[in-house]
Amino acid sequence: MEKLDNSVLPTSQYLDPKKEPCKWLGAVLIDLLEQDTEESKAALKWAFPRMALWMTPGIVDQLFAPWIEDYLELLEEQKNNQNNCSP
Repeated sequence: MEKLDNSVLPTSQYLDPKKEPCKWLGAVLIDLLEQDTEESKAALKWAFPRMALWMTPGIVDQLFAPWIEDYLELLEEQKNNQNNCSP
């Protein structure tokens, strides 16, 4: 994504991205999610993987522990189902 067009700019209150970049980004991401347009979905699909690559594993573990546990449980269930179905 090169440049945001006006349709994907936040429609909520103004936050100065130079003074509060994290709050600004959070507001932009929520706004894009709520817009639910093809353009906003494309912007989110572009942004999320890039943000994830900058997070340290410890932060991911802390913030998303419930998701990680659920994912690992689903993988284990899938593995067990495959083992039960194979001859």
